[in-house]
Amino acid sequence: MSINKKRRSTGRVTLADVAQLAGVGSMTVSRALRTPEQVSDKLREKIEEAVSQLGYLPNQAASSLASASSNTIAMIVPSLSESGCAEMFAGLQKVLQPAGYQIMLAESQHRIEREEKLLETLLSYNLAAAILLSVEHSANVRQWLDNLTIPVLEIGALTDSPIDMNIGIDYVEAMFQLTQTVVAKGYQNIGMLCANQEQWIFQQHLQGWRKAMLKAHMSPHRVINAAEPACFSTGAQQLPEFLLAWPEIDALVCVSDDLACGALYECQRRRIKVPDDLAVVGFGNADVSKVCQPPLTTIAIPHKEIGIRAAQALLARINDEEWEEVTIASSLCKRDSC
Repeated sequence: MSINKKRRSTGRVTLADVAQLAGVGSMTVSRALRTPEQVSDKLREKIEEAVSQLGYLPNQAASSLASASSNTIAMIVPSLSESGCAEMFAGLQKVLQPAGYQIMLAESQHRIEREEKLLETLLSYNLAAAILLSVEHSANVRQWLDNLTIPVLEIGALTDSPIDMNIGIDYVEAMFQLTQTVVAKGYQNIGMLCANQEQWIFQQHLQGWRKAMLKAHMSPHRVINAAEPACFSTGAQQLPEFLLAWPEIDALVCVSDDLACGALYECQRRRIKVPDDLAVVGFGNADVSKVCQPPLTTIAIPHKEIGIRAAQALLARINDEEWEEVTIASSLCKRDSC
């Protein structure tokens, strides 16, 4: 007996196709795949051969809907290249994977409307929880998530209006601490360099910056927010813009270490001495901040710890146990660039 590998109606090999090729019922195939110990070795081998021959892939959405519980957690991130994304994901996996949970990862590409479409698709699964590496959402997304009975975790940064669970760092306080450090060094004409990032993160950085500058009775107006990504080349390109607009500048606060290192490279090209002529500080404590010349003063964000602590809280919540709402502390790394 021969069977076409793909059905014309859906283009997907089904459980019924496997059952037909193996000469058994669909329920037997389902039992063999879900609880193989309940069928004989001979029958299981026959079904496995049919699965291999047809290239059958289980329909996870249907499987999860048929189950009273789920081991699937959906996670949507603005970008896989977002600072700290990989480290936070590793922290989440370290706790959730041994507990039997799998994370479906999706990328919204910094677009709220794309996050909405992704979530609409992912919510068709019987999810155990949802994780969002963002605190800015559309009205539809907030309404959907408000109505869910599963835990919803916003991770990475704190927000005043969380949907449900919220674990991360206080970006306002972190930028305030960094800017205060520059002020305490005696610099008088300080600027801030931003680049393309989540709008809510930009607003928190700006709030912390303004708080520190106004507390020191200094003007917070020297700010450039570039439309380009927060990378080395953007930092190098924007430094001349700063010097042109504010030639008196003696210190530059950057919202990422990549931006700061790009500015450092441009300083070297222009023979600007750091920190004697211009102090430069970064944000994030990336590896490059430790090996550039001079090494960067920056703020360390424990992204992996955020992932671990968030996963522990989420796991406790899923299991109806007490969970702790924590704020992860950032830390200042004083080096030679300031």
